[in-house]
Amino acid sequence: MICWFPMTELQQVLVVLDVETTGLKPEDGHEIIEVAAQKIQGREVISEYISLVATNRIIDAATEKVHGISNALLAVEGRPGSEVFPELVKFIGQAPIVGHNINFDLGFINAHLKRLGMPLLQNQPVDTLSQARRYLLMPSYSLEKVAAYLKVPQPLAHRAKADVETTREVFWKLIERAKNGKT
Repeated sequence: MICWFPMTELQQVLVVLDVETTGLKPEDGHEIIEVAAQKIQGREVISEYISLVATNRIIDAATEKVHGISNALLAVEGRPGSEVFPELVKFIGQAPIVGHNINFDLGFINAHLKRLGMPLLQNQPVDTLSQARRYLLMPSYSLEKVAAYLKVPQPLAHRAKADVETTREVFWKLIERAKNGKT
């Protein structure tokens, strides 16, 4: 179940997460090629985890155009998923996970964990997409559109760390709107 936090729980540690992938469906063999996560408490970033993930899958030109991650970059800087995903799980711990369309990210992560024979993440998801739909009246709810609507600065879109930073700020803007009853 995707939850939304009451204001009294906002001082607990949360993890804001984003992944970049080779496509949209892990069941079709698409894979995570970049992951970023920030541990936050209140508005403070406590720590972060960022890694490119090596893949044997060829990244097509259209996908590379979206996030700028190439096969050449992954060949040099990508790390094996067998290293990245255990580190990521340890980093996340039991914290609730915040993301924009978080079920997409968790679906990919859990597909990788399953392939590695690891337990699936059971953390409480907090979805900024569903909350944007609840509190904002817009024609599109992509992270970029929601951020622009809320006047959140957007660094390099479609890279995991930049999207985590944008999602984190969108999260706080949506919390403020919920608190003030604004739409």
